[in-house]
Amino acid sequence: MKPRSVRVNLGAIQGLKLGMRRFSLDDPYYLVLTISWPAFFALAVSFYLAVNLCFALAYYAVPGCVANARPGVFHDAFFFSIETLATVGYGVMSPGSVYGHIVASCEIIFGMMSMAVITGLVFTRFSRPRSRLLFSRVAVVGPYDGRKALMLRVVNRRHGTFAEATARLTLMRVVHTQPDRSMRRFVDLKLERATTPIIGLSWTVIHPIDEHSPFWGMTKEDLQRESAILIVSVNGYDESISASVVARESYTADAVLFDHQFIDIMDQLPSGVVVLDMARFHDVEPVAAAPA
Repeated sequence: MKPRSVRVNLGAIQGLKLGMRRFSLDDPYYLVLTISWPAFFALAVSFYLAVNLCFALAYYAVPGCVANARPGVFHDAFFFSIETLATVGYGVMSPGSVYGHIVASCEIIFGMMSMAVITGLVFTRFSRPRSRLLFSRVAVVGPYDGRKALMLRVVNRRHGTFAEATARLTLMRVVHTQPDRSMRRFVDLKLERATTPIIGLSWTVIHPIDEHSPFWGMTKEDLQRESAILIVSVNGYDESISASVVARESYTADAVLFDHQFIDIMDQLPSGVVVLDMARFHDVEPVAAAPA
């Protein structure tokens, strides 16, 4: 029997967790928050219909408990259940016995509680803060301030500002500890500036390459041989939505371009206005190779 697997999005790469279910009823809160909107609405409608079906059966099982409901007509009991659950009475059908009043009371209480839960879930799904930071498609290793540096760009796609931003850059590489064994090692890369008070236009995350850097003397072939992945995360306060958010991106060895540099996309008009050309945000150009 093929083991169950769950696909995990790791940015530039995709992972699989074997022996796990995609959805588990052990954590229903996580389930309803992570499924797609169409699936969420389908689940809510199915739940709504199932609840009304159950109460309709309770009404239908005892003839006469709903006044003006036609005997033996199930959809009268079903629509009476819908009206009761939503606390919308049209004045035609009503509870016709003590049993009918008890079932209707239970349904009204259940309806108010379930409506509160569904409203909270919808609000939570809408209100979850989401980052709109955009990372460059590639990272480059090129000249910077008379030496080499590893660089990548990040920009806020919202028109507001991203305040108190903090970046972290990590190199994940496969190290062979024994001839037949290997393990992943994570190396935090020192940044020239790990924080910035504001990302108004664009921010270039820079890791200077010196003798203490794992990129010292490294080539693209070295990165590929070690199955290296570059992971960057930026967290801060998005003033557009008044919430703290975290964004991350990862780069495989193929997305790290050696002896390249980003094209300058910043300009200043005679009026003093600074211009950011987003059409060229991902563009790079080759540079002459230089000693590390």
